[in-house]
Amino acid sequence: MRKTLFLHIGHFKTGTTAIQEFLYLNPKLLRQHDLLYAKTKQEYSKHSDLAFSLYQAAGVKDLLHGYAKPETPQQVWAALFEELRASKRSRMIVSTEELMRLGCFPQAVADLKQIVETAPDIDIKVIAYLRAPESHLRSWYNQLVKMGCKTPSFNAAISQSIEPVHYDYALALRPWISLFGAQSIILRRYSKESRKDNALFRDFLSIFGIEMPDHGLTLLPGDPNPRIDDETLEVVRILQNSRASDWAINTTRDRFSSYFQEEQVEGFARSGDAFEEVRARTLGGLDQLAQELPEFADTLEQFRGQLPVQDAGPASDGWLFAGLLLAEIDALRKTMNKQNVALVARLETLEARLSAKGSKPS
Repeated sequence: MRKTLFLHIGHFKTGTTAIQEFLYLNPKLLRQHDLLYAKTKQEYSKHSDLAFSLYQAAGVKDLLHGYAKPETPQQVWAALFEELRASKRSRMIVSTEELMRLGCFPQAVADLKQIVETAPDIDIKVIAYLRAPESHLRSWYNQLVKMGCKTPSFNAAISQSIEPVHYDYALALRPWISLFGAQSIILRRYSKESRKDNALFRDFLSIFGIEMPDHGLTLLPGDPNPRIDDETLEVVRILQNSRASDWAINTTRDRFSSYFQEEQVEGFARSGDAFEEVRARTLGGLDQLAQELPEFADTLEQFRGQLPVQDAGPASDGWLFAGLLLAEIDALRKTMNKQNVALVARLETLEARLSAKGSKPS
């Protein structure tokens, strides 16, 4: 029996965590439809080792989240193939958005090419979700701050540090098209509407010809990966970059959020036209994908009207000044706490001495 491996590769910030939890919590539904959610290298309901092992072997250092396991990517993927071969099911799913970074690392692409050539008996299909570029970049920037990464301002992050797979969708999908052919790519659109009424799960299951049942499923309550509120995002980012304590960050964030709501601050405008290179590359990627994946051309055309937008200069400059003030406030708070501890200790010592003197007979 020929078998098929489905690689759900993200993109980041397209409900991947929710899909992974859904697949993990509902194995019975999958079994009923000749599907298996892989157990090989599954941690936290996903399969990040499949990507991290490739990147580690290719010499990648960034965003591996402490990964330092001894297995080679050949060993990791071979174990995955063997699980599918030994299974009673003909179809298996793995999921990790980390695979979407593959296009940034040519050596990892070459290694994966050699690996999949060792499994000619397994058909491989790739599932990818994309969202409008501006929405995606805002959400990924939010995620970087939430993860505690040292993150520059939005403008600098997009222009200088964020990997281009987050706005060049052709780069993100090119290795998968070259490895498995355009006919093996299953491309879907993600938007805010995807999270309403389980629309995302319904869409994902439809890939496998499954109609989502109304009963008998286990669903997580709420969002498994909530974002930082937009009004407090920059406060959190700058305090993190100033190495403030978690307590100071959380307290200041809560105070700022309360102030924001009470004063009904309108926020900071986003405008400008300084992202020409990023915008041009985004457009180029969309045009290339429209040629290679014509069935997705309508959605890609909609993305052209939602390109990355630069933050306004005054807003960014204002946050730099606010960051200085916040860092100074945090430093002052730490100094005062140290002084208070020392003062309390001296008072306790003095009280002990006075109490001892008062207990002696006159």
